Amino acid sequence: MGLQPPSTVGVASKDRRVSHQSSARISQETFDDAVRENMAELDMEEAEALADAIAQFEAQGIDLSNVLLQPPTAERDAHPVLRGLTALLEATRAGTDATRELTFGEGSSQSTMRLKFKSLSGGAPLGAIVEDAADGGGGDAGRRTAGLAGALDALAASCAVDGDEGKRNRALLGSRDGIDALSSGTLSLIERPELPSALDALGAGLRAAENRENIGIRGLLALYAVLAERPADAPVQAAALRACAAAMVAHEANRAALHEKCRMVPSIVAALRAHPAERAVVLAACAALRALTLQDDGRVALNKGFDRARAAAEAGCLPLLAAQLAGAASGEADLTLAGALLNTLSRLTASAKICETLVELHAMDTAVQLLRARIADASICRAACCFLAALAGDDSAKARLGEALVPQLAATALAGHTDEAAALDACAQLVAALTTRHAANCAAFADAAGGDALLGAMRRWPRHLPLHKRGALILRNLAVRVPEAVPGLLEQGAEPVLRAGMERSAELHDLAKAALRDMRCDVSLSQPWQGMPGESHTLEMGEDAPDTFGAYMDTDEAREAMRFAGFDTSQM
Repeated sequence: MGLQPPSTVGVASKDRRVSHQSSARISQETFDDAVRENMAELDMEEAEALADAIAQFEAQGIDLSNVLLQPPTAERDAHPVLRGLTALLEATRAGTDATRELTFGEGSSQSTMRLKFKSLSGGAPLGAIVEDAADGGGGDAGRRTAGLAGALDALAASCAVDGDEGKRNRALLGSRDGIDALSSGTLSLIERPELPSALDALGAGLRAAENRENIGIRGLLALYAVLAERPADAPVQAAALRACAAAMVAHEANRAALHEKCRMVPSIVAALRAHPAERAVVLAACAALRALTLQDDGRVALNKGFDRARAAAEAGCLPLLAAQLAGAASGEADLTLAGALLNTLSRLTASAKICETLVELHAMDTAVQLLRARIADASICRAACCFLAALAGDDSAKARLGEALVPQLAATALAGHTDEAAALDACAQLVAALTTRHAANCAAFADAAGGDALLGAMRRWPRHLPLHKRGALILRNLAVRVPEAVPGLLEQGAEPVLRAGMERSAELHDLAKAALRDMRCDVSLSQPWQGMPGESHTLEMGEDAPDTFGAYMDTDEAREAMRFAGFDTSQM
């Protein structure tokens, strides 16, 4: 069947257990029946009946995030999620039946899907009846006519809220088949001004992992159709790319579908080329590229983030992003945009060739200049260090970074961001890359008091495992490449920091021990037996089995073999 709006919006039709949820769920109808039962049979007041129903279901381990925790007599249409879905459903009912055929995939895997939806022709903004909050929501006087876009914007805002409230709103949207309704709405509104609002609502709803499971190939193809049909509309492109990015977070199947079937990378490149001056489009394109190249879905054994990063580079993303970075860093720098671009370029450094290309495009020089000028900004420091660390995997780039005094900059950043663990970790990542197999960078970092700054960061964050792992590697590099720096490191307390790390984490144990060994500290490299008495084992035959080996050694054949091997058999 095609992408059709759901038949009901207000109430989930039946109870269900969501497969990827650890908790059971109930429908709104079941919850309302429990409240009514408390009021009718136990003679409770409405508020008491509601509180008791909530407590009883939670005690049974029921997840109530998809349920409106209101009395059955409450006005449900006032909730922004239900109000937005109702407005969308009423608008699409007025449309005409339409069909759109989309061809996706390439080569022999090319396929065609026919999508059915309600088409709404372009024109004046659609109206919807919504509550007037200023009037208190009472009676006909408390209702007014507003645009569909306003109702969808309110839905998007409610789902974009952080914390428990946003989580509940996103779960409520999913339980009302809202993802399918919004996916259908993008096709219904594809020629209308309300389309960006519908896309924003869909993107906000897709922040929930359960909703990402429910979008399916039909919803992804709807986003692909929007990107292809409205290439000149910057707000539409930005909203569609944001929705695509939300659909791909921690979901390898959605990434694969968007990349292989929906031509995600060409769509991103086309948007960047068509709207280079639109900040929202550039930010959304960066978010989509990062989500496309992430490897964060623990449910699959193989992620193809590196392959997609190479595909993005081959499609022409690098020059476009490098030019945007140069523009964001010049004049009065746009730090938010610059940080997004640096983080995106970090995700695309999937090969030495790509790193060389970025150096040729002066992206490395721009990042160094930005780090030097904005080193006090923790977010820029983190983004620039991550990008430069990715480039430093290439030996020629590592040498150029040393010539640009980046080891000294990293030492300064380590000393200046002691309260920002993420920035310190990024700085340590950069220093670890710079000092590996490069004596000059090791010496420059040590001369800039980098060892003292590093140890201070490790002491400040004793339980930050990635920082300590990189710190142990840096100390080992310094000990091997700059032996004269070892006494100073020991005086600054390197040994206690490393030994504490050895005791704290088995994952850090070997790295810290190797650093201590290279610093000529007293460490035992032997691995003593860790068993317990009584854990010795015998062969399957057991101790009571016949001694066939001893019987064989008493034979003439065995004695002859021993004499031939040079053994004295006179005592046998």
